[in-house]
This record gives sequence, structure tokens and C-alpha cells, in this order.
Amino acid sequence: MKEKKETTKNPQPIQTLSDIGFEAVGNWLLDCDAIKHTLTKHGASKKVLYAFTSEDEVLYIGKTIRSLTQRLYGYINPGSSQSTNIKNNKKIKTVLRQGKEIKIFVFAPQENEIAYRGIPVNLSAGLEDNLIALLQPLWNDTGKE
Repeated sequence: MKEKKETTKNPQPIQTLSDIGFEAVGNWLLDCDAIKHTLTKHGASKKVLYAFTSEDEVLYIGKTIRSLTQRLYGYINPGSSQSTNIKNNKKIKTVLRQGKEIKIFVFAPQENEIAYRGIPVNLSAGLEDNLIALLQPLWNDTGKE
């Protein structure tokens, strides 16, 4: 029988994001029942880790190898087979309809910042699973039992 591992939720998730280098770069907005975003920077950045937060809670953590703008577009206009995009589109709308703000945070390391035996390592991809396990975002299914 598999034993469930007890985890405790990080009491200051937004501070944890800031401490490792995430920065607030925008917001999700509701426009005639459609979602859109504003970004102050990193829209063209690739290989980034991003997070959606609301009221001091981390809602979602994801990564992209495409530009951040391209990745966020997937949430705005999800394809019929893109289950994560469809679910997050609905969840973003629900939170915004409640009059709450959703902030977008980004961790954008320098290209080839880390290498292992001469091979560049995508730091954003390497951090994603562990941050999800640590912060337990409400919308991430990964890492939950």
C-alpha cells in the first residue's frame, strides 16, 4: 500500500517566488467576458517559468519554451484539444468575475545560465516540478496525490 507523503503548504508563497527571482510583470483582465492580459516586460522572453497569483495565493505555475506572449495566448484562445488551456481559461474568468485581481509573475533566467558537463540546462524547466510541489498551486494537478 502506497503511503501518502504529508506536505505542508508554504506560508508565504508570493515571497518565495520573489526570493528566487520571479517578478510581477502583468495582470489578467476581463473584457466583455473574454480574458486578456497586460505585460510590462518579458512578453518576448522564451524558456521562462510563469505564475498566476491572486490574493497572496499562487494559483498556477507553468513553463514555456515559446515566447511568454505566445503561451498566454493559448489561455485566451484554447484549442479544442488543449485541456489545460481550456481549464485555466475558465478558472481565470471565474476569479476575475468575482472582482479579484490575477497577477502574472515571471522567472526569466539568462540564456545558458547553467550547464551540466557542457550541456545547457533549462533552469525554468528544472524548477517547475519542485516549485509546484513546494507551493501546491490550486490549479496545478501535478504533484498532488
